[in-house]
Amino acid sequence: MTFGEKIQKLRKEAGLSQEELSYQLGVSRQAVSKWERDNGYPETEKIVRISKLFQVSLDYLLNDEDAEKPEMRPDENGLYVSREMADGFLAYQKRKMLKIGVAVGLLVGSLSLSFWNAEISMLLFMIIVIAGIILLLSVKLADNPYRRLWKENLSFDKTVKSELASAYSDKKKAAHILNLTGAALIAIGFFLFPMIVSAEMYVLDNIIFACGMILAGAGTFLCVYVSGIVRAYRLLIMNEEYHEKGK
Repeated sequence: MTFGEKIQKLRKEAGLSQEELSYQLGVSRQAVSKWERDNGYPETEKIVRISKLFQVSLDYLLNDEDAEKPEMRPDENGLYVSREMADGFLAYQKRKMLKIGVAVGLLVGSLSLSFWNAEISMLLFMIIVIAGIILLLSVKLADNPYRRLWKENLSFDKTVKSELASAYSDKKKAAHILNLTGAALIAIGFFLFPMIVSAEMYVLDNIIFACGMILAGAGTFLCVYVSGIVRAYRLLIMNEEYHEKGK
């Protein structure tokens, strides 16, 4: 079996498309296609990443003889997640939650323009709303190369699990503070700012209200973004508990 045939076999056994594998390796889909047709060969770094991703030895990948693929260790149940896959998943989730957070924040912040009568204000309001909707649709329609991680039980090397737990522990306190800050901004923007000025002072009241909605939008962004990142870490670290709650 050639190197390309082994890559194709491992990829299909893992349930990955060429595009999904290319995303995890940081290459183009065409590059993966060339490897599988034996029309090209990946760099040494990529071969090592493939080895870790599919949990096979370098000898198995590089030896053209029909060596048997190493079996998973008995104590490993579920989809194996290498450090490279975990890092790729977390980076993907950060980009995804950034888009969602910005989109929802824009939709909330756009309320700052909705109560002005000027045509330019209403035009800006509609533009912002459309931009937010487009961002949400782009997330919904984008291919997710890590969707299996949300559906299956996961298996890790002890070192990788320990490193992820340590990273989560370092970020947890900051995440808690950011979530509280976001919640405070939402409360202040929605409930406090509209009460600062009397409704009779129409123009000033609208300005204060607009500032409140902008604050609420910023708070919404913080809560959505940070909560999404925390959820991704918890999926990796507390996988069994996560799936138990989902049942």
